[in-house]
Amino acid sequence: MRAICLTLLFAALGGGAAHLLAFPSDWLIGAMALVTLSSVSGVRTRVPPHSLEAVQLVLGVSVGLRFSTELPSGMSLLVSLSGLMLCLATQLPLVQGLLRRLGWSRQEAMLAASPGALSVMAALASELDNPLRVVLSQTVRVMLLISGVTLVLWLGWIEQLPMPTAQVLGHGLSLLLLGLSWGLGRGLRRLRLPVSPLLGGVIGGALFAAVQPQDAVLAGWLLPASMVLLGALLGCRIRPVPLRALLGLLVIGAVICISSALISLLWAALVGWYLEMSVFQVWLAYAPGGLEAMIYLALVTGEEPSWVIFHHIVRIVLLSMGGAWLMQYYQARESAAAGREP
Repeated sequence: MRAICLTLLFAALGGGAAHLLAFPSDWLIGAMALVTLSSVSGVRTRVPPHSLEAVQLVLGVSVGLRFSTELPSGMSLLVSLSGLMLCLATQLPLVQGLLRRLGWSRQEAMLAASPGALSVMAALASELDNPLRVVLSQTVRVMLLISGVTLVLWLGWIEQLPMPTAQVLGHGLSLLLLGLSWGLGRGLRRLRLPVSPLLGGVIGGALFAAVQPQDAVLAGWLLPASMVLLGALLGCRIRPVPLRALLGLLVIGAVICISSALISLLWAALVGWYLEMSVFQVWLAYAPGGLEAMIYLALVTGEEPSWVIFHHIVRIVLLSMGGAWLMQYYQARESAAAGREP
């Protein structure tokens, strides 16, 4: 309990400081930075159980309240999904081949190369003898991705819009809506759907928006609080390791992040040009991971979060199924090879 309270205190202080300094993505980047420094310094950091589900729930409801049925046509969606598949087909072999050259095993390279589904890849990596490289490289990828987009916002290359303030829901109504959406998410989990709290939040928020004639947003403290919690969650994944090993993983994580982000940008530019859509919106949909952060960025930059969330969920499903199947395949091959050894 002491570690949880201390972690949340660090996260709140970091997020608050970044907010006072008017940083883009302030609550998220500040919390992530201070908790990461604490973790690397050897401080025991932890977040409450089910923190990620809570973050997904708040983001889901926020997206649902802004849900728009004016998405691009079915053909445009098909073109964009085809672009996403081509993006994955480019990213995965390139990054996996690079990691194999650096001496990583097939399983490690496959899991670390995944441009998304961090939690799923970390869970699959727990079956390895040493999952640390996969978990840390994936975490560094997401942290650098968020930091890079924050830098772009700070430089003014992408305009950050103020969050909508029309009819802020009261605290009681906001919590009631979150509770009902949580129940929907629990029902979806029984159907084995990925990111079920997020989907439950989207459905709950969209249903509320359908019967509410005026635009509404959650109570003003909920979204910043969820970003503080997400920053703490990311910072907690970094653990003290020997400096040389940590620097090596930082470099590898940076290479994975930059290469995957550039490939995503290339395909986003092509698809955005063809569909005459915002390249930044398509890139948020193709971005290599950081689902919750990408949804938040779509919210604060005025892009369509429903478009972003749809693409990320499709990719999470594909990566989760493909990752689990490949792990079983590689393990079966290793077992067969071990059985043939004299």
